[in-house]
Amino acid sequence: MKRIVFKKKNVLEWENVAEPTIRGTDQAIVKPIAVSRCDLDIPILQGHTLMRPGFPIGHEFVGEIEETSPEIATQYPKGTKVIIPFQISCGLCPDCAGGHSKACTSVSPMSHYGMGSSAKEFGGALSEKIWIPYAKQMLIPLPQGLDPIALAGISDNIVEAWKLVGQWLEKKPNSPVMILGGFASSISLYSASLAVGMGSSEVLFLDNDPERLKIADSLGATAVSYSTLPKSWEKKFPLIADCHGLKEGLDFSLRSLSTEGIYGSASIFWTNKLEIPYLELYNTGSTLKIGRVDSREHIPKILNKISEKKIEPEKVVTQTCSFEEAIDAWMEPAVKLVVKMDS
Repeated sequence: MKRIVFKKKNVLEWENVAEPTIRGTDQAIVKPIAVSRCDLDIPILQGHTLMRPGFPIGHEFVGEIEETSPEIATQYPKGTKVIIPFQISCGLCPDCAGGHSKACTSVSPMSHYGMGSSAKEFGGALSEKIWIPYAKQMLIPLPQGLDPIALAGISDNIVEAWKLVGQWLEKKPNSPVMILGGFASSISLYSASLAVGMGSSEVLFLDNDPERLKIADSLGATAVSYSTLPKSWEKKFPLIADCHGLKEGLDFSLRSLSTEGIYGSASIFWTNKLEIPYLELYNTGSTLKIGRVDSREHIPKILNKISEKKIEPEKVVTQTCSFEEAIDAWMEPAVKLVVKMDS
């Protein structure tokens, strides 16, 4: 079968490999039907991360069951459309049982589809077929009537919206929200859509990109353009989702928090040496929530919000292409690219 591999900086290539097979119990073979480009994928290809080349890519995807281990065949018959969390997890170890499958101890740390060295073992979604271990625990049936193209990013970028704003608005639905757009382009828009849908009293969307501002406006947010970020915003916010990606965005967001404010970040800084305005945060009281998303745990929560029409992920998809066109399209700018694998 063929798949796409991150070969070297700014280079993707086709690769022919053997098809995956069922190796034991609780496993599945899935055919990806819609694969979306994560906001992190471009920085990976450009060499801005610690992930070195030589692995198959693609980790946000919806698929269709091709084959399973016999004991789960009734639960997941051939042709069933499923959502696949991008983090590999057993569902049974203490971390998984505690709601943090991203830290599953049954696999090597940071085991993902389509990212880093673990993708050499588990594969990437830009592939004709994918092997799913722990299938009964990992796979989530795609509800009937939902569009796989709109939901291709649900295993990562869409559920980041739950991490950044959903979990907090569930406790305080009227809280005003500031969203700072940037390199995590689709995450910022998914977050804006969810914040509007969950009843935030004000959703301020700051960005310097006209296309993202236009989409944010269509989602019901107050879209405001800036040319240069000030030290802080003129009004303080109790909940801020930082999708900027640079240190200046971090500093601006932290200094724009109101007393006892909550800051969430979609950004990754590839260092252990990062200064923050500690004393200012100490004096006002702040909660900083950083870290990888809980993909398996958050997917059902987002599915509920989609069914309740509280988020409109279809409005964030700005470009589609076929599998054959994916190498060229993957390298081109787009807020949210989805590869239609069957087209």
